[in-house]
Amino acid sequence: METDNLDIAAALGNAETEDTDVWNMSFVDQLTSLDGRINRFRYLLLNILTLILASFYAIIVGVVLAVLLIGMGLPELVFDITIGLAMIPLVYINYAIIVKRLQDTGRGDGWITFTQAFSVLILLYLMTPMGSSIESAIDLITTIMGLPLGIVCLFFRGDAGPNQFGPDPIPQSSQERGVQV
Repeated sequence: METDNLDIAAALGNAETEDTDVWNMSFVDQLTSLDGRINRFRYLLLNILTLILASFYAIIVGVVLAVLLIGMGLPELVFDITIGLAMIPLVYINYAIIVKRLQDTGRGDGWITFTQAFSVLILLYLMTPMGSSIESAIDLITTIMGLPLGIVCLFFRGDAGPNQFGPDPIPQSSQERGVQV
């Protein structure tokens, strides 16, 4: 009899399991996945951690590329473009963190496209020669584009409970916290 109930529930796509999903995302998924949600506090911590790691990464990559490319007598433009290309993983991590935070607030499609354009402009900024007028223009544009993203990601509360992007990253009930009643 109990087996029949389980079969029926499985056939119907038991809706109870969808509402009681618990947020469980590994550290690597938090940095690289485009699925799921993260709350404001985790967003802030991941950004700080990414900034620290990016600084070390940029120094190491910059020194290695400077020795290799400038030592070969290549023009500065080749060095700038290569540095920009080497920063793609960091820009992607930043993009993934922003996407998950936007999904926590229930924002999708248009905001995700806006974030993609922002990320591409960041990459272009990293590839432009230092001190050029192009660098100044892209810097201004990315600053203006980053303002609404920063405001939404830092100051807007996430959706309570599960939304279309996944379960709430902040457990709301004692059952989700692991407390047995």
